[in-house]
Formats: sequence, structure tokens, C-alpha cells
Amino acid sequence: MAAIPTSTHKDTQENVSSSNAFCRFFCTFMSILSLIILAIEFFNYLGDAYISRGMYTCNHTCNLPNFKVGSEGSLNSLTISNTQLTAEFNITVSVDNPTQYSRVYYDAVSAEIFYGGESLVLTKSSLLSFTTHEKSVIHMTLSVNKPSDFGGAATSIAQSRKDGRVEFGLILSSLIKYKNSMSHSGWESLKVVCNPLKFGVSPNDFNTNTTNPGILLEGVTCTST
Repeated sequence: MAAIPTSTHKDTQENVSSSNAFCRFFCTFMSILSLIILAIEFFNYLGDAYISRGMYTCNHTCNLPNFKVGSEGSLNSLTISNTQLTAEFNITVSVDNPTQYSRVYYDAVSAEIFYGGESLVLTKSSLLSFTTHEKSVIHMTLSVNKPSDFGGAATSIAQSRKDGRVEFGLILSSLIKYKNSMSHSGWESLKVVCNPLKFGVSPNDFNTNTTNPGILLEGVTCTST
């Protein structure tokens, strides 16, 4: 009759060792996995904290992007005929992002030229969306064509140009959000007012054409809300 194999003490020790090795491996694996998950959660928390800080400061106007109109702007083809007003503005705006840890995204961007008060808008144009990491530059050409004495603007501008200077204002409107590699904010509305834009023009010229444009006398630091 054949003998039936039985487990030995050595076999038992090997089984126990294998089981212990598996347990150590499994425990080590789970520990590493837990650390990875905790690290991800920690970095997500930091990202949210940075964004929250950025949005807090923006709501308090201390961390909003900085806008400035460059002095190289010009006023072309300013024509006042009876009560009709036409003009073309070439304006350059620089945008600085003080939030170094996040990029700023701009969407639904528009520009308006106004005269006197902000309610007297002479023209409004849409601009391309853009993103600012440190600094962006916007070049825009805005045309005005008012067939009537819109709010008395044509008459008032005709009087002002006799002194060799006319003043307008610029409004930029946009939706903005902040984003970094970890998180991002929601969209918020932004309004930027650049006023006054002082253009020097010849008081003797009835029309200021492209060969003799009005010159922006100085740059303007804009206000953001």
C-alpha cells in the first residue's frame, strides 16, 4: 500500500513565510497608495487655496489685472460735418497680470468709446478672447460713424477741437477667470475704464485725415472694477 504524503514542519514554515511576505507586500503597497492619494488631495487643497486667495483679492480690487493705454495711440479721420461725426481710433492697451501663480483668461471681450459721460457711447466693438500669463498687448481700431448730433457730441467736439484738444474715454468689458495647473476659478465680470484719452488735433483742420492724425498726448492708467 502506497504511503500518503504528509506535510512536514519545513513545509509549514515555508507556507507561513510566503503568507508573511505577501502580507508585507500588500501592506506596503496599500501604504504607498494611501500616501499617493493623500499627496494628490493635499496638492488639490493647495490649488483651491491659491485660487480662493486670488478670487478674494480680486473681489477687493487689489489683485485685478492692470490695464494701461499706451501713448502711441492716434485719432484718424476725425470729421465733423454739420451734426455728423466720424472718426477712427487706434489704441494700444497693455495688460499686466499681478497674480503670478495663475493665468488669466478673458472671454466675451468688448471695447467702447464714449464722450463726456460713460452713458454717451459713440461705438462698441467685440474683441478676440485672450490669455495673460504675465503680460498681454491689445491693438484695436475702433470706428465711429454717427449721422446725427448724437447726444450733442458732434457739436461739443467741434467746440473742443478749436482749442487743439479733444477728449474721449475707453471702456473694456470682459469675463475673466483664473487658472493654474491644479485648479481654476469661475467666470467673473470685469469692467475697465480708461479716461480721459486726450488727443491733440489741429484746430485749423476741418478734417483730421490719416496723413495728419490726432496724437494721444499721454498714456492713461485705467481703473478696474
